[in-house]
Amino acid sequence: MTFPAITVGLSIFLSVVYGLYWRTGRAVYLQMFRFWRRIFAVGFAIGVVAGAVITFQMGLNWGVYGAKTGPVIGPIIGMEVVTAFFVEAGFIGVLLYGDGRVRKGTMFVSTAMVSVGTVLSSTWIIAANSWMQTPAGFKVVHGRFEPTDWMRVIFNPSFIWSWPHMLAAVLISASFFGAGISAWYLVKGRAKAFARRSMSIALGVAALLMPVQLYLGDGVAGHELPYQLSKLS
Repeated sequence: MTFPAITVGLSIFLSVVYGLYWRTGRAVYLQMFRFWRRIFAVGFAIGVVAGAVITFQMGLNWGVYGAKTGPVIGPIIGMEVVTAFFVEAGFIGVLLYGDGRVRKGTMFVSTAMVSVGTVLSSTWIIAANSWMQTPAGFKVVHGRFEPTDWMRVIFNPSFIWSWPHMLAAVLISASFFGAGISAWYLVKGRAKAFARRSMSIALGVAALLMPVQLYLGDGVAGHELPYQLSKLS
């Protein structure tokens, strides 16, 4: 799931960059937006395909598990489609093809909404994954897990740590991804203004989030330790 992780971070980066262009009118920010938008589009397409494959894996590879937990996991994955995918689908066209055709404000809102959609997508996925780690809000009826409290299902004990941990992870991943490409351009002596600005933003975000991520990662481990002692091995 490397590509979806990077695209979540890139979508937020695109919103920031286009917002800076809208505010300052500096051409370098528009250049950055157009360059990283292409990479985001490729990663987004691969991520959608990867997500479809993983959904089918639930039935093909973990059929018994899927049958028993379907009443819980199924609606959570379904909510990702209803909320995140619909938001992304509604605005991705403007993000990809609206530059120069719609107003700057419309472009910025569309870019921001796509990033909201990607964050929503990761939120539902983490809700499903964290419920697998610390299940809550259910009862077992005839061998199946049936929800009794959706608030407890979604905001289960490990979600409060897992969600910010993953959000920081995707931002850090996108930061190092962007810094690496920017470094290549600097080494080659090409598009230096674009590369320097991209590098400075990427490394700045990484420098701010890395200490936070260390704290969050330790918090995830410390929280799940009482639930899953076997993970220490």
